[in-house]
Amino acid sequence: MRDLVLIIGMLFYTPISVISPAAGLAVWEWFSLLSPHRLVYGFASGKPLNGVIAAATLAGWLISRERKRFTPDALPWFLLAFFAWSTVNMAFAPYPDYSWKYWDEAMRSFVPVFLVFVLMTRKVRIQGLVWAIVISLGFYGAKGGLFTILHAGGVARVYGPPDTQISDNNMLALAILMQLPLVFYLARHTQQKALRVGLWIALIMEIIGVLGSYSRGAFVALAAMLAMFWWRSKNKVLYALLGSGVVGGALSLMPAAFWERMQSLHNVDADSSFEGRVQAWHVAFGYAKDHFPFGAGYNAPALAVIFNYYEPGKVLHVAHSIYFEVLGDQGFIGLALYLTVILLSFWNVRVVIRQTRDRPELAWAHDLANMIFVGLVAYCVGGAVLSMAYYDGYLLLVALTSSLREITNPAYSRAADHPRALRPWQGTWKLPERGGRTAAEKLMRGVPAAHNLRPGKSR
Repeated sequence: MRDLVLIIGMLFYTPISVISPAAGLAVWEWFSLLSPHRLVYGFASGKPLNGVIAAATLAGWLISRERKRFTPDALPWFLLAFFAWSTVNMAFAPYPDYSWKYWDEAMRSFVPVFLVFVLMTRKVRIQGLVWAIVISLGFYGAKGGLFTILHAGGVARVYGPPDTQISDNNMLALAILMQLPLVFYLARHTQQKALRVGLWIALIMEIIGVLGSYSRGAFVALAAMLAMFWWRSKNKVLYALLGSGVVGGALSLMPAAFWERMQSLHNVDADSSFEGRVQAWHVAFGYAKDHFPFGAGYNAPALAVIFNYYEPGKVLHVAHSIYFEVLGDQGFIGLALYLTVILLSFWNVRVVIRQTRDRPELAWAHDLANMIFVGLVAYCVGGAVLSMAYYDGYLLLVALTSSLREITNPAYSRAADHPRALRPWQGTWKLPERGGRTAAEKLMRGVPAAHNLRPGKSR
């Protein structure tokens, strides 16, 4: 039955994706993040149904009058440069046949993200994509929270859908953490009371689900995220009390096994998992240094022939760090581009917050930028000990910072009223000039300068 519902839904949204590529992009990401085809057991099980939506969305965009350029900031070009470098790097990979399949997975994450730079040009579109992210990852978070409560915090852990980037309990927990600030944002800006109540309940359940994953990295990331959220909030006393109550209540559900695992954070010398991480980091750095400026290719440092060259006789480990994962896969140039994308994302958030300050009509963008900032902090902290460098959930947050920066630019709304002002090759929006005068100057033509107006005289 679930197979039939999923197929009918796909067939319903396919023509919609052609008519409205922005809606198709939201559905595409819903399929990608939720992976509903992994949750059915009949003829649709495991089938790449999102490929149909993807093809319809791309076709609809190509034949539509939607713009065909990126946002005017530098971030999309650096992200494109990173992906281009990772592709060039494949030509120098020692085992390309092994790495190409992982390149293909990364490509499937990058393509829809590049469409975000193109299509997310209005508030309603951004809101729709945010809802798609929250519904997709929030499903696993809320389900995980319920699972943890029903098992009374037992040793059973919360896992994601099989054969996906978030199948592992640690990666699922980090993915949920990244979108938790978006849940808070929607709860603040949703008008319908029933939806607001549901979002607040989902927020609490997802925090419990993160703890139920038993992920130590996610536990540290949760602490960092809550600290950053508190620091950037205005009602610090209120949120400190609410946060303490929610997190304290969730922690009270966890059994002794949970606390024993968390306490191992203080004893890294006896932690074989941490020792394996350090060995993997040594492999990534050693290969990148010996083969500068190239890396080993997607996921290749985890191959026995490479890993045991630098760590003879040791148990194989993946990088367990987004930074060392990129270093080992793409080399020092790839890592530099990757870090630049992260820094530009934070810079975009800063610009959006500055552009929306004291503009009540853009309060939603101001709050969304703040929550994306908190989500990115969670990713950067938790990602330091997890291999999720190419996760599309993170890439979507990155791309949304560019879209928010563009539509909150004061010149953007003015340019939208003057189609000829939309110049793709310009880094900023400008009103058209004619005869040495800007449109703004023309509007003011005939209005006397302030110093020419005398008291008591009207013009």
